[in-house]
Amino acid sequence: MAAWGEKVPGGDWEVENLGKAFQRNADGSWTCVRATTLDGPNGRMQVSEGTTYRRGVLFMGVELAKWLDEQFGLDRKR
Repeated sequence: MAAWGEKVPGGDWEVENLGKAFQRNADGSWTCVRATTLDGPNGRMQVSEGTTYRRGVLFMGVELAKWLDEQFGLDRKR
């Protein structure tokens, strides 16, 4: 297992310990609480601590908030 802030294996978005890197906010957005690097579908993504992601907003071609909802079983139909 890689430490947060280091590259995390996950070509298919298999990412461990997302709960340590992201916090879900009351409004449904997600805030990165520990800097990390993920291998996403469009390549490597560096996520900075303190950055907030909302549904409908793309980050490096990925709707990161929607993906996080899906990973935690919180996905809702839009």
